[in-house]
Amino acid sequence: GDFQIHPKNLIVGPKWLRGWRGNELQRCIRKKRVVGDRMFVEDYHKLNKRIRYLYRRFNRTGKHR
Repeated sequence: GDFQIHPKNLIVGPKWLRGWRGNELQRCIRKKRVVGDRMFVEDYHKLNKRIRYLYRRFNRTGKHR
């Protein structure tokens, strides 16, 4: 249109993810913080397992080492 709306407002997706950037670990932590209290128990458990795995992986490898 007439460029009145910012492109990030046109992104379709989960509210906690729109217009946000980061790696998978940061994304999982953000998801846990925003919607963790409303998740199913099994999905919440899988998210915690993924965070634990990624945390170990990012600490063992990466540019910061």
